[in-house]
Amino acid sequence: MESLVAWIRVTKKRRLRVVDLDADRNPALAQRLGVATTPALLLLDSGKVVGRLEGRSTGREIEALIGPHLGEESATPEGEGLVDSAEAE
Repeated sequence: MESLVAWIRVTKKRRLRVVDLDADRNPALAQRLGVATTPALLLLDSGKVVGRLEGRSTGREIEALIGPHLGEESATPEGEGLVDSAEAE
């Protein structure tokens, strides 16, 4: 998931901000955000969690999470989706 999140960080930098949180170093914040397992991807709007994925996530799951919040059907341009190698097999 790290490479997919890195791709989002670069391609969507004008529309959203990606922040890493080390749950082991910041357990109080992780608890406040309701992180039960890692890895976790949380989508926040004005400090409130509006979407989440916990555990290993595919590119399509990440697209489905962020796309609607960016006013997009898909988070990526046609033919340039977030598909990781395990998903492509």
